[in-house]
Amino acid sequence: MSAISEPFLQYTLYVDRHARHSRKTPDFEEKSFFGQLNRILVLELPAAPRLNLAEPTTVILALIQEVKATLRDGFYTYKELGADEVVDLKTVQCVIGRVKDRGEWSIVDRSDNVVAQVD
Repeated sequence: MSAISEPFLQYTLYVDRHARHSRKTPDFEEKSFFGQLNRILVLELPAAPRLNLAEPTTVILALIQEVKATLRDGFYTYKELGADEVVDLKTVQCVIGRVKDRGEWSIVDRSDNVVAQVD
């Protein structure tokens, strides 16, 4: 029986373009990331006026181990995994595939639903 590994995902986060310059006004841009889903966390939060929660709320988070992907020749590739991060599950865009070649992983992302034209 083979072991099933956790899926790899593409997710998007807003990142401050000026994060390295603390004195600049934040300017956020949407950026795509890739990583391995390790856990899904479900939090049941009670009503909390101090947090602007008028009624009980459920928050679903994902624990993802980021991959250090670089774009090369139109493909994202990586060799190693990065840090763990917790993100809102709503930021997950799709599940991705991977292909290993000569010690490096290439990311296969078919989420754009591109249709090939045939003459």
